[in-house]
Amino acid sequence: MNKVAVKKTVLLVSVLFLLIGCSNSTKENEIKVTIKVVDSYTQKPRVNDRVEVRMGAWGFPTRRYVEVGQYFTDSLGTVSMTLDKKERYSFMTFGPQYAFGSDEYKKGELKDQQQVVIKVVPPEKKQFKIEQLRNHSE
Repeated sequence: MNKVAVKKTVLLVSVLFLLIGCSNSTKENEIKVTIKVVDSYTQKPRVNDRVEVRMGAWGFPTRRYVEVGQYFTDSLGTVSMTLDKKERYSFMTFGPQYAFGSDEYKKGELKDQQQVVIKVVPPEKKQFKIEQLRNHSE
């Protein structure tokens, strides 16, 4: 073999090992998490609520959250996803008539096969009401 062929072979093998090493470490950190959204009074599942998943990242002057995805709950009030266990996550749910719930987990707090339960206070049971802005020029 000539010197160029040897260098190409060494470079190719190095790149392959690098790619294999990167893909294994990512798979190693993957966990499956299920979010269950329930009514805080009846404990019944909330169907078709939007679940927004955000990952915490450092920003200036405070932490910022980057959106990972949006999902809609199924007939059991759940959504499932694969996340990185070494990241910080915020889960927010949005339902009809301003129904809202949220939860947050620091790096390493989420475990594989964990179910996160978010209890949503129904709009009619909230202590305060959100009023629509009206046109005051009437």
